[in-house]
Amino acid sequence: MDIQKILSSLHPLERAVFNHLKDCKRLSELSKKAELQPVEAMRALEWLANKGVLELEQETIKTIELGENGKFYLENKLPERKAFEAIKNGADTISKLQEKLGKQEAGIAIGQLKSKKAVKVDDKLSLTKESEKIFEKDLPEEEFLTKLPKKKSELKKDETRVFESLYKRKDIIKVSEQKDWLYKLTDTGKKLVKQKLSKEDMVDNLTPQMIADGSWKKKTFRRYDVNVKVPKITGGRRHPLTAVINLLREIFVEMGFEEMQGPWVETSFWCMDSMWIPQDHPSREVQDTFYLPYKGSLPDKKIVEKVKAVHEHGGECGSKGYGYNWDPEVAKQLLLRTHTTATTYRYFGLEDIKERERAKFFSVGRVFRNEAIDATHLPEFHQIEGFVMDDGLSLKDLMGMIKAFYAKMGIHKIKFKITYNPYTESSLEAMYYDEKREKWLELINSGVFRPESVEPYDLNKPVIAWGIGVERLAMILYELDKLRDILGPTCDLSWLRKYKIPIRK
Repeated sequence: MDIQKILSSLHPLERAVFNHLKDCKRLSELSKKAELQPVEAMRALEWLANKGVLELEQETIKTIELGENGKFYLENKLPERKAFEAIKNGADTISKLQEKLGKQEAGIAIGQLKSKKAVKVDDKLSLTKESEKIFEKDLPEEEFLTKLPKKKSELKKDETRVFESLYKRKDIIKVSEQKDWLYKLTDTGKKLVKQKLSKEDMVDNLTPQMIADGSWKKKTFRRYDVNVKVPKITGGRRHPLTAVINLLREIFVEMGFEEMQGPWVETSFWCMDSMWIPQDHPSREVQDTFYLPYKGSLPDKKIVEKVKAVHEHGGECGSKGYGYNWDPEVAKQLLLRTHTTATTYRYFGLEDIKERERAKFFSVGRVFRNEAIDATHLPEFHQIEGFVMDDGLSLKDLMGMIKAFYAKMGIHKIKFKITYNPYTESSLEAMYYDEKREKWLELINSGVFRPESVEPYDLNKPVIAWGIGVERLAMILYELDKLRDILGPTCDLSWLRKYKIPIRK
């Protein structure tokens, strides 16, 4: 850009820093010289960089400072010096030294004295011949602490060893990082700073007063650079997980499903017993389930009696049941639901479902499990599931439904394997091939509901169902590696601001 054009387009902030560009190298120095806030000086530098006047480079400055213990020891001596003086004055056993310094500080001091070969530890504590020479002047550590704060890059070779020794000790010194910006004038910039700004009154805005009195004719107006970068304004936007849930909801509705909803806090009856999960099943243990110290109420007595019957002897479905005495008090226990299938069974208990020739429902919501946190597990997450009830449904219908569902999201490479669920038979686990990781990963759990799990609700037609971890599906759609990248406090805020909402394939 022509020098004069640059001069005529300078913003007031650029003009404020203009005469100081030659004398400074860093943003921090420039903002002080120009008497501007750092953010104002930074904006001026960015605009000048866009005009080709200078080049910017970020700098990280590491400063060594005193920690809380460092401040204390600077005033009250290091433990090793206090221990040296105590031993010299008669504290010749560890117990005596502990009385003088305290147990913890005495232990630290002995370790430091031994590392300096200033003490012998036998039946009694004794100073070595070299100890007097070591402590007759300031220790390197003491001298180092008196010179702080100090930039880490300025450490000399002998100071580096002392720094590393002190840094290992608890809160004696700490390293803080500060970001700054370095700038370097380009050839254009070097020519520009030799110029003098016009003495004419440079203004930015045309006012009605200037037009009225004609003074605008004597003014020089700043040229506006429409290509200049401006600060990015980030507004609120939909959470990426919400975007995936909306996509799934859209797909289910498009496939003819109705949405159902249920509570987060459930009774063991709806979350376990209603599904023919025995009361001694491992999934009920405290290690896996978040129980509450309260009890809820049971549903209609007719349903409860039928659930009790299938547990104890199989009811009227031809099963032998589990052969134990079912306890209604266990079924009343409140918990945070471990799956949304509890909502499915609540709907099984409605008269409306029994009267239908066919039914297609889905639900989506948060569930809770006492899981160890890793790349694919969190203690709370979202689950979405659907069920279909109709005459003649089979395992092939279930597999076809799952493939059709995932095809709408562009996931086609799917395979199935037999698995076990207490309440479905047959039960299938679906897996997909992840091209990025080059391996098969778990996708979905599904199955045909067992007669024992639907007989109490007078459902006389086959019911197929499947459940999906929403976060795992979101990991596929957003190509992320960990669940924590999409849910929880460790999410990358910059990614949340710029992620692309998944679209139908």
